[in-house]
Amino acid sequence: MKNLSAKRRNLLLRGAALGATAALLPAPVGDATGGQPRRNQVGGIEAAMVPPAIVSLADYGGLPGARVATLVAAFRQALDALAVQGGGTLLVPRGVYDFGHCTDAATLVLCRDARDIAISAYGALFTVTTAANVMPNLFYFFNFQNITIAGASFADAGFDPRPDWRGLVCVGIQADRPSHGFMLVDCYAERVVSLLSSHNNAATRRLLSNIRVHGEVRYAYYGVSASFIRGNVDIDLVCHNVRRAVIASALRNADIRVTVSGTAQWPVSNGLIVLICGGARMGNVQNVRISLAASGEGSYGSYVHFYHQGDEPDGAIRNIDATVHLANAAFVKSLFLFDHEALFVKATTCRVWDRIALHGTITGEFAGRVIANPSASATPGTVCLDRNLAQHAQHVHPGPMPLVVQ
Repeated sequence: MKNLSAKRRNLLLRGAALGATAALLPAPVGDATGGQPRRNQVGGIEAAMVPPAIVSLADYGGLPGARVATLVAAFRQALDALAVQGGGTLLVPRGVYDFGHCTDAATLVLCRDARDIAISAYGALFTVTTAANVMPNLFYFFNFQNITIAGASFADAGFDPRPDWRGLVCVGIQADRPSHGFMLVDCYAERVVSLLSSHNNAATRRLLSNIRVHGEVRYAYYGVSASFIRGNVDIDLVCHNVRRAVIASALRNADIRVTVSGTAQWPVSNGLIVLICGGARMGNVQNVRISLAASGEGSYGSYVHFYHQGDEPDGAIRNIDATVHLANAAFVKSLFLFDHEALFVKATTCRVWDRIALHGTITGEFAGRVIANPSASATPGTVCLDRNLAQHAQHVHPGPMPLVVQ
């Protein structure tokens, strides 16, 4: 056991060293801002608490340049081998793994009932070319316990950032029984629909928990879609030119940290970070902390969107602490947006925003609003605005949102 642990440690450290120096992706064509260095590692695969067993994808034919069928079979066989041993680490050798053209919403590597497994993929780049208006999943974990993917990079040459849903979902997760403990660490994605997407719904929102995502996302639609997760979500992203960094329905007990930059040419959205309540039956939003540092020319409708959806009269977004530090982002419309949409934005609503604390700083030119509040709540809660932002009072929407300055 002692020798096996030493072998495991040496292999993992070697993989991390290779990944730290690899230049995996070229700058996007026609965009001089590309090629930004990857983020520093935060402990890498050693953060994964898994059994000592190790297998290599190469042992099952999974090598750079292998055919798609060979790669898919190699992942299945390697993960099956670890399952027999009660879990462990799958080493993916450095190189480019091309999964070919996708013309349907296929799942390329399906992992069912995986448990106590870490995938160390430092220096590995997984690519697809989406060739239709579909969203294939490269990795899809259905029911899981204690899974880590570290160091992986993803890119889709066929991605289109316009809202026609064309491009790769790097990792999808779903559960029909309690599943917890999923980590993406030191991961990178470029030209994709999302780095991670939850595919649960309101009926299964209590089944997923303990989700952590750390990485960098560039030239993408989403960073993370974390809808219908019971709780304990931790997201730490660096983003450049993304339509939305984080979107989540019925989010509870979450910590979101995002650093974002953008250019005027990249399409944006009505909210960079969007907290959605589809009604009390779908799931309220509560206990969320947001820290956002934003710069650049992205003209978002808002940086944090407190968004009620649907016709149900009951629903709440509460206990939210949101901080936005804005630098030289002259085209932003608002820092914080509060509204309720049911086919159209409602002028009044019975939905509630309560115990929401808004913090931040603004440097450089700013012509937008600190708060936009097109939907007035008939049962208003407490919204606190800190003094740093209150000095920009002329930029607060004149609507009926009651504010407490602290």
